[in-house]
Amino acid sequence: MYYIGDYKSINYSDADYYIKAFVSSELSRLKSLDDYYKTKNPKIRMRTFDDKSKPNNKLLHSFADYIVTTNTAVFLGSPVTYSSDTSDITEYLNILNTADEEGENIKIATACAEYGYGIQLLYLDREGVLKFHTFDNKEVVLIYSNSIEKNLIYAIRFWTVTTVDNIQTNYVEIYSKESIRKYKNGSLIEETANIFTDIPIVVYENNDIRRGDFENIVSLIDAYDYLESDTINEQDYFNNAYLFFNTDYVDTEDIKKMKESRVFYGENLNPQFILKQSSNNEEIKNRIVSDIHKLSFTPDMSDNNFANNVSGVAMRYKLLGTLNNISNKQRKFKKSIRQRNKCTGQAFLLQFVRKNI
Repeated sequence: MYYIGDYKSINYSDADYYIKAFVSSELSRLKSLDDYYKTKNPKIRMRTFDDKSKPNNKLLHSFADYIVTTNTAVFLGSPVTYSSDTSDITEYLNILNTADEEGENIKIATACAEYGYGIQLLYLDREGVLKFHTFDNKEVVLIYSNSIEKNLIYAIRFWTVTTVDNIQTNYVEIYSKESIRKYKNGSLIEETANIFTDIPIVVYENNDIRRGDFENIVSLIDAYDYLESDTINEQDYFNNAYLFFNTDYVDTEDIKKMKESRVFYGENLNPQFILKQSSNNEEIKNRIVSDIHKLSFTPDMSDNNFANNVSGVAMRYKLLGTLNNISNKQRKFKKSIRQRNKCTGQAFLLQFVRKNI
């Protein structure tokens, strides 16, 4: 996050400065989290050995995907509901349904679980219908006021389009309370007024420190990847073990026949394998898996403790960390939904006016 004065305006040069700062300090973290979520775990994928002939299996485990998917399903298993004691909100709910509010809530909750926060754009399409869009965190820089309230005052979106001829075009959009400005290769190509009363960007926080659901157990995922990969490596070591004979001479044709028939024969050969002592890592693996679920507050559905004969009280204590985590998510999500409702309420009034003109 970046902070500036409440009344300070930014131009393209300022936006370019913040984009470069974001790329150098924040983007690598977001890309790394995205790699784990997509099961492209970078540590094990990048592992190499000096001896290229050694087995180098690379087993990638989708713990990050499991954690994000499970927590999001528990969090939004029941859709967000709206009610009013003073008026009929049927038309308002219709606007939300048209904008696929439930689907967009899943997208934004997934972004929160993956990156620690989500960014949602509110806009009207060409027919004047309210729409929601979840931005890619890796393409948006958020700038807040340096006041006590720390309100969002600018959002800078940047992306690059590459043609088949390998020609790159850089785009930048600056969202503010007053307008949306779009730049192409540094030149202003479009500026439109913001029809909402506030910046049309809503930021959803996963928790107070904007940490993703699996961010604190990334090292455990790496450790499990290494252990499982090394287990397969040891199996390969066994398959490729050297066979030696207690004799001065062995005919190469005899060796070939023994490989094919898998039968040893001859006098006083006393064949033996040269093997690396295999280690039993199952206990360590189980402990790592247990820590992954415990520290990410995500239940392990394969755990025997989730058997049918477990009492409701015992089950609640088993899920206490998960329930507390979901409660915190709900608190943060509710705050952002209220902010979004201010803009959607204005969109509702605009559509109401258009219908009655």
